[in-house]
Amino acid sequence: MTANRRGLCPLVLIEWEDSVQPSSDWRFLAQIGEQEAVICRSVGWLIKDTNRVKVLAPNFGGLQDATQLQVSGQIVIPASAVRKTVRLKEPG
Repeated sequence: MTANRRGLCPLVLIEWEDSVQPSSDWRFLAQIGEQEAVICRSVGWLIKDTNRVKVLAPNFGGLQDATQLQVSGQIVIPASAVRKTVRLKEPG
């Protein structure tokens, strides 16, 4: 990314559905009740937004020089799992 991130990478909150952690113990099928997906919320700069994925980065560095922008901690969320996206106001 060689341009300034402001405007190109909005700060957002994404609410999305995720699978439940697999269970490692043996259970009788009759003992398994209703199962639900887990609702998650993630906040970060939206660095990629396609019809397949939303990629958030919670950390942005090199802000003093647009040619030195870097991110860390990015999470890739399947677009099909997204329930809601809210654009947040960025301070400053």
